[in-house]
Amino acid sequence: MNTANIIVSILSGCAVCIPLVIKLVQYVSTAVKEKNWSNIVKLVIEYMTTAETKFTDGATRKEWVLSMVKASAATANYDLDDASLQKISDMIDSICSAAKTINTTTSANAADNTSK
Repeated sequence: MNTANIIVSILSGCAVCIPLVIKLVQYVSTAVKEKNWSNIVKLVIEYMTTAETKFTDGATRKEWVLSMVKASAATANYDLDDASLQKISDMIDSICSAAKTINTTTSANAADNTSK
């Protein structure tokens, strides 16, 4: 009887611990990906800067940056899936839009200052 109670206690403890371990592994995996996301963003900025001097066409620049990020993702210990690549593509578009806005505003302000 004593042995049966011990086995039941062990099994019930395992039944509680297994889902907790699974959640912990998922949490750690997510945390590692989020930590490495900043490395991917740094790579994207660096590659965008390089692409600016190498290519004249915006679509070619973006394609080159995405291919370089794919190739370099392993060095950042980051597994890129289709959703991540779409986020990176959207980020590139947003950075380009922001740069155009900033550059236009800066150019307009510089023109105003030189005419005074």
